[in-house]
Amino acid sequence: MNSRDLLPIGTKPDASPHDVTVEASPPNAASDLVKVVGPEEVIFQWATQACEPSDLPDIPARAFRDAQDRVHLIASHHTNRQMIGPNLNQVTHNCTPIMHSHDDPDPSRFDSREWIHAVYTTDGMTVYALVHNEYQGHRYADQCPSDKYVQCWFNAITLAVSHDGGDTFTHAEPPNHLVVSIPYQYASDSGPAGSYSPSNIVRHPTDGFYYTLIHLEGYRDQKSGTCVMRTHDLADPRSWRAWDGAGFNVQFINPYQISPTRIHDHVCQPIDPGNIQNMSQSLTFNTHYNRFLLVGLAHEADPDTGERKWGIYYTMSDDLINWTPRRLLMGVTTPASYECGDTSPIAYPSLLDPDSPSRNFETTGKRAYLYFTRFNYILCRQSPNRDLIRVPIEFP
Repeated sequence: MNSRDLLPIGTKPDASPHDVTVEASPPNAASDLVKVVGPEEVIFQWATQACEPSDLPDIPARAFRDAQDRVHLIASHHTNRQMIGPNLNQVTHNCTPIMHSHDDPDPSRFDSREWIHAVYTTDGMTVYALVHNEYQGHRYADQCPSDKYVQCWFNAITLAVSHDGGDTFTHAEPPNHLVVSIPYQYASDSGPAGSYSPSNIVRHPTDGFYYTLIHLEGYRDQKSGTCVMRTHDLADPRSWRAWDGAGFNVQFINPYQISPTRIHDHVCQPIDPGNIQNMSQSLTFNTHYNRFLLVGLAHEADPDTGERKWGIYYTMSDDLINWTPRRLLMGVTTPASYECGDTSPIAYPSLLDPDSPSRNFETTGKRAYLYFTRFNYILCRQSPNRDLIRVPIEFP
């Protein structure tokens, strides 16, 4: 096995000028309920552990236990890799890819650049994965006249499966692996468009459905926001149904195979958009509060300047539809808000609890770890240099 050793827990990245303990924002009405209770820990350091320049943490951290009781931690790029160890506190970065992107230039196949985002297994052997599939039209001839990445960005969610405990993932012949698409075909220079970045998959303790949250860009009849969807059958990519404002009645379609007569039957109604905005990064069931817990990036407007102030927020829910007012967990700079001279920006927050009894770490307790990616800018510009960091937090 080709691997790179994990830095000792508690080690801080030598290459980063920001090797200080992360602290929560000063106590106020929004943030005084959560405490950071320990120092930063480096889980992956690009400068010393990357297997190639593009090996970097580019999604929120996910984890599961396989049938051999090994823990797999995934926070990867579109050449998907993982870390493996006996528990969440002792994982080793593995250079062997678990899934390659197919980079298909045909948008109708939904098989371009692929990020494993949400994993779930009931037996530790068969592992299902919701995949963030990103079609970047500017990379293909005649697909993007403007040659601008964001304007030709078309996203969908697909299904991949591992039958060897998470060591390798494959998917059905495209487009039979399609899970979520907006009911519109790719159109150059009209993006960004589509469905993005599924959260953890969480099994509801009462109704037995598997739930996940996804981010949707505002595009034609599809409103921007966070969508909740569910299924009883993780093996069937067509079985997912999304919220329409009254129930889980939205069935996603392949717009290259079906021309719908009622578009609104195939677009999701965002949940609580004024409160959770586009938060979808991390969903768990919190046993301390006996409620669903959502953690993600959001912003508030500065009352004096109107400027967006970004942070990692959390909110809770009994039904995954109605959420408590979001509370600030940590003020941060994001890649979108970064200006030269700012502290290093962070993104992709998620909560993982090493003591979770769930094989899929879908529960959190009073204490958990907040994981996030730190972008180590060079001369005030993005580079591949990113580190995966975690910090322990405690809920009251």
